[in-house]
Amino acid sequence: MRHWFQQFKWWVEFLAGETDEPPTGLPQRGRWALRALWWALLAVVVAVFCGQSSKFIYIDF
Repeated sequence: MRHWFQQFKWWVEFLAGETDEPPTGLPQRGRWALRALWWALLAVVVAVFCGQSSKFIYIDF
């Protein structure tokens, strides 16, 4: 059980940029591509939800 958690933690730390050491078995080219895809996905999520909580609500009492 501890092994899969350690691998998961290693992947998350690598994708977030906390560590430069890639997970085992990842080729050199895959390092930058994986990080680029991860950050592009995060940017898309931010763009999709931008403005969802800032809708103006007018209440007339």
